[in-house]
Order: sequence, then C-alpha cells, then structure tokens
Amino acid sequence: MGLLLKFDGNWDSQAKKEIEDAIRKRIAEPPEDENWVVWATTGLSQNYCDVRVTTPRQIRSRIFFEDLDKLPKAIVDWLGMYPLR
Repeated sequence: MGLLLKFDGNWDSQAKKEIEDAIRKRIAEPPEDENWVVWATTGLSQNYCDVRVTTPRQIRSRIFFEDLDKLPKAIVDWLGMYPLR
C-alpha cells in the first residue's frame, strides 16, 4: 500500500526524477490501508503533461503546458490547491 507513481511517454530522466520527488514531497504517504496512484503522461515532444491522481475517494486530473523545468512546481502548486483525501 502507498503512493505509486507511473510515468508514461517520452520522459527526460532528470525531469522524471524532479517531478517524482516533488510529488512525493507534496503528497507524502497516503493512509496506511490505501493505494494512491499518480500517472504522468507526456507527449512525444514533451509539449504537454497530463497528470492524474487517483485515490479511493477521488480522481483529479490536469493537463500542463509548462516547460519541463517549471513542471514540478506547477504540479505541486496544483496539488496544494485542494487536499487529497
């Protein structure tokens, strides 16, 4: 049980690590008996990123068009708008 991050598409390894670290820092660990899944999908040219967060009680998703260097902060800011449950 816990937080599972899945990356789909053509990811730069450094960007992938920065995004994963930012998400894990922001979300932390879900409640002990729950699995939360975060999917991050990017286009072939990395011109967008679709992020979907799934918990037992909610699904949140958003498409980001930020440059890769600004993407971790944009995702964290979005996740901070409304707490996950």
